[in-house]
Amino acid sequence: MTKRSREPGPFSQEGQSLVRWSDLAAAGEVGVATAFSDQDVIARRDDPATACWYHATGALEVFQPGADGRSYLARLLLAPNIICLKECIAGEQRYLQTVRALERASLMRIERERALALLMANPALSLRTLVEVSRAFCGAAGLEANRLHGTESLLANVVLAYCEACGEPWDGVVRMRVKRTQADLADCIGANERSVNRILTTWKAQGLVDKRDSRLLVLDATRLAERVEDGRRALVHHGDA
Repeated sequence: MTKRSREPGPFSQEGQSLVRWSDLAAAGEVGVATAFSDQDVIARRDDPATACWYHATGALEVFQPGADGRSYLARLLLAPNIICLKECIAGEQRYLQTVRALERASLMRIERERALALLMANPALSLRTLVEVSRAFCGAAGLEANRLHGTESLLANVVLAYCEACGEPWDGVVRMRVKRTQADLADCIGANERSVNRILTTWKAQGLVDKRDSRLLVLDATRLAERVEDGRRALVHHGDA
């Protein structure tokens, strides 16, 4: 999939030089990278919030608990990001979300005290982090109304997001590089598997999707995007940390 362009933020114009977490990582001030495979858990909701991570490469899935007690896919994060920092800054004792690797990713663990010390010692890093956290918040806020949409709209949004984050050209269409079952997709949107199966069957008959080797194919992304009720597709966050 073609990477979506992003408008520059107020602190990213030419001539600005704000320190990023990627700069610290390149200088060896963050730690050693650890590789994670598809669906490996980096941070689990309700586990003790003792650290954050610099997300150096790859993509991540973020799952958020819903009002009904079920989890759903809240965002897909494309590196570089700094994750779980909000808990460290706010003094939260437990992680608020579950974060997993999507396909593969490398991350560097930063203990809470170290992360706070780096921010306090480096105003430029603090400002850059504030910009990045604000971008992520604005994107998440745009998705809040989506939770009220119908199952088909939610599923279309998720499938298109996965294809943006980990899609590849395949025989003239787009194929997800990772395997996700109907049960997985149902969990992403907080629906039951029977509803997802019914929608996918309909989409296949309409020439929108198909499946090969347990990987979902998007045959017509334009028509599938029409199923997203308000046209917003903000599930994918392109990091700039």
